[in-house]
Parts: sequence; structure tokens; C-alpha cells
Amino acid sequence: MSRVFLTGFMGCGKSVTGALLASRLSVEFIDLDDRIVTMAGCSIAEIFSKRGEAAFRELESAALRSLPNGVVCALGGGTFMDPENRAWALSKAQVLYLRVGVPELVRRLRADKTVRPLLQDQEGRPLAVAQMEDRIRCMLEHREPIYQQAHLTLNVDGVTPEVAADKCWEAYRSRNVRR
Repeated sequence: MSRVFLTGFMGCGKSVTGALLASRLSVEFIDLDDRIVTMAGCSIAEIFSKRGEAAFRELESAALRSLPNGVVCALGGGTFMDPENRAWALSKAQVLYLRVGVPELVRRLRADKTVRPLLQDQEGRPLAVAQMEDRIRCMLEHREPIYQQAHLTLNVDGVTPEVAADKCWEAYRSRNVRR
């Protein structure tokens, strides 16, 4: 096994699903955001507020390229958007896009207490529901065609992480049986 990367919008379940898939494959699970935090020595929110998004994206690219073989990795929601990151990921791993619709993303992200700089207002407060939905819809309209460049798109809207991991497992298994 080389690498399996999960991509998709924030809140689509990459981390939980990835950990379950890694367990099924008996390999290490890495959350790219956690790797970035370790490399930077501070939280993602601090990186964004003190250094800006461009610095975060540089750290993200370095963290991506430092991944070992034989892992399942949850990419950050924006990792696959960078053309160089995307080309590297597609050539070095099996990339699965976990697709979730806007209403489900809003529901999940509102319930999640993780600080998400891209879903905050200028004062650093979480967006109101209508604003969050508009922001997600706008971002997803831009990102969806790029996410769909993954090797496989898996619809995981409304399913449990266990079912999402089953879908990933079947996708991984069927792709590797054909090789």
C-alpha cells in the first residue's frame, strides 16, 4: 500500500473516516492539519491570525510532501485546491473525494466547536447560519470541480463515519484489485 488521501470540504468527515479506514488497512492515520500544527508549533487559527493564509498554505504544502508511504491522510479542505499539491497528491496517492452537500456541511460545522478561520467574520466570530451557508455554498461552487479531479468521488452525505469508511474501503479495494 502506498498512500490514501481523503479530500473534501471542511466538515465532510475526512478525519473521522480516515482514522476508521486506516484502522481497517492496519496503517497509520495522519491528519494533515495536526501535522501542520506540530510543524508550526501553534494552532491553525494562530497561523492564520499571526502569519496569514499564505504562510499557512506554505506550511500545508511542506507537510503534504513530508508524508510517508503506507498512510491514510485527511487533507485540509484547501490542500487539494493548490495545483502543485493536487498534482503531487494525484501522482503519489489514491485520492478519494468525500462529497457532502451544503445543508449537511452547515449542520456538521455548526455542531463542531473547532475554530475555522474561513468561517469567521472579520472580528474572528463564527458566522451566523445564513452567512455560513452562503460562504460554504460560494466556496464549494469554486472547489467542487477541483475536488472532482480526485481518483474517485464518494457521496457520503447523511451517512455515518462507519458507512463512509466502508465506502472508502470498497473503493480502495476495488481500485487495487484491478491493478
